[in-house]
Amino acid sequence: MNVNLEELKEHEDWNESYYFNFHDIRNDLTSFMRIGNKKNKNEKMMFFYLMSPNLTAGIKLETTCDDDPWSNSGLHFQENEPGIWELKYEGPILDPIKKEKYQVKMEVTWAALNPLMDFIECVDEKETEMSSNVASEHYEQFGIARGRVEIDGEIIMIDAMGERDKSIGVREWGSPKMWMWINSAFSQDDAFNITKLSVEEGDIYAGYFYTEGTNQPLVKSKIDLKFQKGFPSDFKMVLYDKRGKEYEVDGEVVRFGMIPVDGEMMLIETLSKYHWEDKEGYGIAEFLVPKI
Repeated sequence: MNVNLEELKEHEDWNESYYFNFHDIRNDLTSFMRIGNKKNKNEKMMFFYLMSPNLTAGIKLETTCDDDPWSNSGLHFQENEPGIWELKYEGPILDPIKKEKYQVKMEVTWAALNPLMDFIECVDEKETEMSSNVASEHYEQFGIARGRVEIDGEIIMIDAMGERDKSIGVREWGSPKMWMWINSAFSQDDAFNITKLSVEEGDIYAGYFYTEGTNQPLVKSKIDLKFQKGFPSDFKMVLYDKRGKEYEVDGEVVRFGMIPVDGEMMLIETLSKYHWEDKEGYGIAEFLVPKI
């Protein structure tokens, strides 16, 4: 059975979302942020988080929809030209452990380094149908983030790399049993993203490995994930592209934050360090799991 896009657009959980992250190695500062629009439910959700050795804090809010899908509660995205985005946030963030609030102002320009990757290149018709309750369209890209983040008056100049994605389609957070969304930039010339989505019918894999100036679509992965005290700690991966080439990548979780997304599921967003061949990189490893 083919996916009926027009029927899906009438689903109450039809969603359009934009997500960005970046990690500044010199300042050891990570940020990740998202704006998601569910117009049929009149629901717009945002989150914005910062992580460093001394800080894991953020904000997550839901508001009603309006005519600006790229702005919500102080967070604003604007694409000035293809692949060039302005990311801004002004407002509070909260450390839930320390119970401390911080005032943040971010102004960052995010510029793409690879062609936009359409995940349709990685999946067949059956896999497209299997993933239709998570996202019908999914695009990925990595890039450079430069600008400034001000935390309680302290200015941090940002020179970082990170990932962005755009998802269009039904987003039922409780539909998948689990997903892993893992990415890293090793340099301006080498980066990857791999997604493993587990649903009742089986597993779907998609992603890219950007190297030698080309996005190589990833179609499968083997991920050996280890846990400490119930949370991801390190993982070994073998990624397979459409040509049959293998990429062996090791990952190690440095720190993480948790974001509840509905009554049953939790996003664990980790800053992770990666090794591939003789290269070292940093990026986000995101895990959607049932609430503990």
